[in-house]
Amino acid sequence: MGSIPALALAGLLGLIPALADAQTRQPARQVTLFGVVATPGSTAIDPRLATISGQLRRLLPNHGFRLLDVQSKRLESGQSVACQLGDGFVAATQLAEPLDLNGKVQLRCELRWNGQKQFDTLVTTPPNQLFFCDRRLENGSRLLIGVGAR
Repeated sequence: MGSIPALALAGLLGLIPALADAQTRQPARQVTLFGVVATPGSTAIDPRLATISGQLRRLLPNHGFRLLDVQSKRLESGQSVACQLGDGFVAATQLAEPLDLNGKVQLRCELRWNGQKQFDTLVTTPPNQLFFCDRRLENGSRLLIGVGAR
């Protein structure tokens, strides 16, 4: 009779490393990154942006929108995805934290132009919600970098 509790205890102790490992493992996230050029005074919208057209129009009224590139990739913490936006611009985002203590996803977003960093910011957003970074271009249009994770 004394051997059953000892076996049970040994079995539970054997589970502790597995439980600790499961708690430290972070889930991956499907991260989508895209670039859009917004042109003032236009009403045109790229048909590929139809599902977020309302959000774009609220963000920048009286602008037209054209999708430059979109990339989506399943990322684990520390991995990144990048978009080629043309004219030397490259946007990238890295999954910093798949789920923080507040239930939000942390992503590090950056924009480079001809290899030079234009901006770098940490974005904290709820899962399944788009976030936009914005950069004014020399010709008066705006470059929008959209990022979301689910």
